[in-house]
Amino acid sequence: MTHRLLDMIALESDVTYLDPCCGQMHIPETLTERGFNAYGTDLFARAAGHRLFMGEHDLLGDQRHLLEAGGGLSIIFNPPFSFQNGRLVRGLAEKCIRRALSIATHKVCALLPLKWLASEGRYCLFTDETPIGVWILCERPSMPPGNIIEQLGDNAYDHGKIDYMWVVWDKRRAPMTDFEGRPFAPTFWIPPRDKAPAEKQLRLAA
Repeated sequence: MTHRLLDMIALESDVTYLDPCCGQMHIPETLTERGFNAYGTDLFARAAGHRLFMGEHDLLGDQRHLLEAGGGLSIIFNPPFSFQNGRLVRGLAEKCIRRALSIATHKVCALLPLKWLASEGRYCLFTDETPIGVWILCERPSMPPGNIIEQLGDNAYDHGKIDYMWVVWDKRRAPMTDFEGRPFAPTFWIPPRDKAPAEKQLRLAA
């Protein structure tokens, strides 16, 4: 799904990219394949020994990782939606996004279930920090929680049943406004792979 995002938006080449919930390292690997300087951290060392894994780190903890305290930084991640350490944590994804926005100097891109948009909490977040856009995936990827991927085995990424989207913020750009001056996030659709020839792909200027 990271490839689909990169097909749609233009990213800066002179910043570091961090996935602070990296799991199996799919996002940093995809960014690296595209020529970006990307790394991952996570609450659990599911990818221990991976060349791009920068260790266990709690995004919501009191300490900052060295990557978070460096120069230009964008964060691209799939934040946990509601469960952490086997228990329900309400508003978990929003807490992660707000922390990412407090750390990043450039873009924050969060992969989230489409239904995540519909709540009073999202209204408050989008009023405080309005995204530059919402990109809806026209595929239904299977994205099980990281802690059950191993037990699912080869079936972990088959038969998706949830719609997902990329929500993108840019710390260096003012959000769009409507005719009354209210900020809003435009919505785009990412077509399925077989219906998106490269010459027709929409790209958002950085």
